[in-house]
Amino acid sequence: MNVHDIHAKKDAALLAGMKATGSAIRPPADLDAAAMATRAVRNVRRRRVVATATACVAAVVLAGAGISAAGAFYAGQQEPLPGTVKTTAKGAPSDEPSSTSSTADLADEPTDEPTEYLETGGGTLPVLAGVEHGVVDGAGAAPYILGGLWYEVPAGGWIAVGDVNAGGVAGWLAPDHPEADGLGETGTIDDMDATIELRNVFDVAGWTAPAKDSGATTIDIDGADLVVIERHEREGKIRPATITVRSGDEGWIIDTRFAATEQGDKMLRDFVGNLWLKEAGEPDWYLPEFSAPVLDAIERGIPAGWERTEHNGLTFGVPEGWTSAETDGEFSPGVEWTGPTVMYVEPGLDEDTLNMWTDATAEEKARAAEDKDVFERVYVQGGKPGGVWWTPSGRPGSKMIDVPGADYAEVIPTAHNVDGETDYYWVDIYVHQEDRGENLFLVVEFDGGEQGLRDLHTFLGTLDFRR
Repeated sequence: MNVHDIHAKKDAALLAGMKATGSAIRPPADLDAAAMATRAVRNVRRRRVVATATACVAAVVLAGAGISAAGAFYAGQQEPLPGTVKTTAKGAPSDEPSSTSSTADLADEPTDEPTEYLETGGGTLPVLAGVEHGVVDGAGAAPYILGGLWYEVPAGGWIAVGDVNAGGVAGWLAPDHPEADGLGETGTIDDMDATIELRNVFDVAGWTAPAKDSGATTIDIDGADLVVIERHEREGKIRPATITVRSGDEGWIIDTRFAATEQGDKMLRDFVGNLWLKEAGEPDWYLPEFSAPVLDAIERGIPAGWERTEHNGLTFGVPEGWTSAETDGEFSPGVEWTGPTVMYVEPGLDEDTLNMWTDATAEEKARAAEDKDVFERVYVQGGKPGGVWWTPSGRPGSKMIDVPGADYAEVIPTAHNVDGETDYYWVDIYVHQEDRGENLFLVVEFDGGEQGLRDLHTFLGTLDFRR
């Protein structure tokens, strides 16, 4: 790892969080503990998740999406979640029908008669009926961005194929897709039946709307001057669709292959109903899962009712009644302090994943399947000592704070939201002791109520790196 690389701190926080979280799950010896930890944070850090994925998805894929989720999404200025990079090759999905279809009866051709028309791209098209904005099947919005277009994938553990952050072509697979187990490791997106494929393009001056009676429809996306939705003929159990969006000199072509059922039709409408453009700003209906809280002034010192403690030269305080436990670390042993307040409930692992643990005992499976209360915590681990390792992250919401005895202290606060209300606060902290001293990073989580926010400010004020 290049210690001067700006990504080093993110990698370190990933590894630390994986180890700290994974220690509470105790997976069988033949399973990747880091992937287990990642699954816990990426897919089930919420109260209302129902996200069933294949065992290989749990054990392989989620390590790529990982713990950085909590520090990556910010309202109004989000960073997208990293996808699992398998290929950057451009190309269209295969024409073979996808096996991700529902087993329900195939839906007939839509019978809803449009009652509204909208001018778009120099023409006029009927508005796609039945579209509701902001419909999310799960525990809050989990957006991605391609160029300046924000979008969401359906709930349930969908898998990125290609770099969903880099532009060009990015694909998404449903968890029961036949290629999901291997994540395209033996192929590319060119020969893969991508369920959702996005292309960000800039040669868009000649784009125009099709004829009014062509069967194409549209919706209103603030800031877009062209929106066209074309649903194609069924291909077996799949009904492909193409969504074209243009805003000035930038355009997007999105090919979807949802099931030719009522469920698949609703999935398409929910998908287009969650499209919005960064330049136009957040729409009123958008409820981000993660946002960046604004930190108030920090008062220094350890207050009455808090316990003073220390790790690798960093002094800090925790509320009385918290308990500590040593943890493994990437560079040095860490410590995790845990409080009595339950922030959220972490659902147990699903039956499909458990069934793949051939070497696990019945007791281990039963323990992993149980829902677990997740408590407030402070996790601290040392980085590589000496020199100045930490460099500014550039992440939205980041704030430099004054810590006595430190020549670098960066705080990156994140609020996890459910239905528009804060569920818990997650804070990444990177501290470097002056005079080529210790590097530490911390993961701090407090409940989303008013007391949790006050405790967060109090904790930041207790940090002291003086020798």
